[in-house]
Amino acid sequence: MNNSSSLAGKTALITGAARYRGIGRAIALRLADDGADIVICGRPRSSDSQPVQEQQMNWLGVESLAEEIREKGRRAFALDCDVTAKAQVIAMIDSIKSEFGRLDIIVNNAGVPSDAGSSPILETKEDVWYETMDVNVNGVFLVTKYGGRLMRDSDNGGAIVMIASLAGRVGLQDYGAYCASKFGVIGFTQQLALELAGIGIRVNCVSPGSHDTDMMDGTIARATQKYQMPDDSYRAQLEDFIPMGRQGNVSELASVVSFMCSADASYVTGQTINVDGGARLD
Repeated sequence: MNNSSSLAGKTALITGAARYRGIGRAIALRLADDGADIVICGRPRSSDSQPVQEQQMNWLGVESLAEEIREKGRRAFALDCDVTAKAQVIAMIDSIKSEFGRLDIIVNNAGVPSDAGSSPILETKEDVWYETMDVNVNGVFLVTKYGGRLMRDSDNGGAIVMIASLAGRVGLQDYGAYCASKFGVIGFTQQLALELAGIGIRVNCVSPGSHDTDMMDGTIARATQKYQMPDDSYRAQLEDFIPMGRQGNVSELASVVSFMCSADASYVTGQTINVDGGARLD
């Protein structure tokens, strides 16, 4: 456990934190290590839709993660929430206000990969496009709008961190709606940073490259099927593309998010930081 207390006394909301091998879990655990009380949310999933590892360990999504956080001595509040549903988002923010009385940090992590890796635009299905935009853009807007109001009313400043993607930095072939949605997140970050700077709320974005997660495994699986390549061969090509020669660990990404949430980043807003092993240098 990290003994830092850089976020002591803060309340943090992390969306999309239901997966065991996910970025959201790693961020929640790191912010808890750094002293924050944690609110986590995710969409409920049936057990048969879970990865085999989660089924074998009887992983219960955000409830299991909340138990991990409590074991660290931090308060944890787990909620089911579909970030695309306005009523559910408002109810979640109202619950945070009742439980904690404040909100200092929002990490907009919830997202869907759609058919990234195998979806050329001319073949992308409309329902996939709309769902991707709904979760990856509209969901970020709703959580930020209503969570941001509570943050503003708390009158303690705050930090909002968006999770974009390398696919939000440069167009990637066959990434369909995913690229467009993540470009949107980066643009939203910049606009919001300008609007909230005057009330002490910083807004930044973290742009992950390839990390060892279930979501990335799915992207690799779609690409290998499309190009009829063995999984190992595709992964080797992927690692060759990354100057550091490997996928990232989610804990490495979480440490950057923690920095963005802390007072150490007190003069940083409107920025997007790549966490990608050197794959992009802009």
